[in-house]
Amino acid sequence: MLAFLLLGISFGLSASVNPGPSLTLGISRALRDGTRAGMLVALAPLLTDAPIIATATLLVGSLPPTIFGWLGVLGGAYIVSLGVRSWRDAWVRQIDLADLSTKRGGNDDGSLRSLFQAMIVNFLNPNPYLFWGTAGAPNLVKAYALHGVIGGVAFIGGFYLMLVGVRMTIAYVIGRNRNAFSPQLYQRILLGSAALLVILGGLLIRDGVVSIWIPA
Repeated sequence: MLAFLLLGISFGLSASVNPGPSLTLGISRALRDGTRAGMLVALAPLLTDAPIIATATLLVGSLPPTIFGWLGVLGGAYIVSLGVRSWRDAWVRQIDLADLSTKRGGNDDGSLRSLFQAMIVNFLNPNPYLFWGTAGAPNLVKAYALHGVIGGVAFIGGFYLMLVGVRMTIAYVIGRNRNAFSPQLYQRILLGSAALLVILGGLLIRDGVVSIWIPA
């Protein structure tokens, strides 16, 4: 059982620091909307992954690769739209950013909206489906076969302990220390995270189109 706990922790740690759309969105929201918003973004997998795990475990082997291609295109388009919106907000509101230097410590507006956006990103991101359909589900089934419910809980618990815990820690540290940034640096980081969202969304769209037209 300990082996599956450590395996889950290893998978979760790797996923938590992977520079993907979810991590970037959490950092962006922690900076823009505050600690609470960034930490709620980190909680999104706990609210969305149960159906993903069930779907991937039961169906991923029988689904055509084009399904994940279309999922990637849709998810990429949504992530690009978030990046464009974030860029526009940071650029147009650059004068307002100076005002945030005195009051941004408690500016947690938009937290629930950030959580909702993160849940959509997670649902439309093909990576959770691919992980649970390849490495995740087989190890979960094996843990259950060898150790019963406790084994399965150990694997999933270790995975989400690291995935959510590390991202919440990152959001907390960034949100609590954002008042240390000058308004100019604050704006540049927001613009950079917005640009990264656009790039990551574009890569998802590219990979999705490739898998649609050139299925494995």
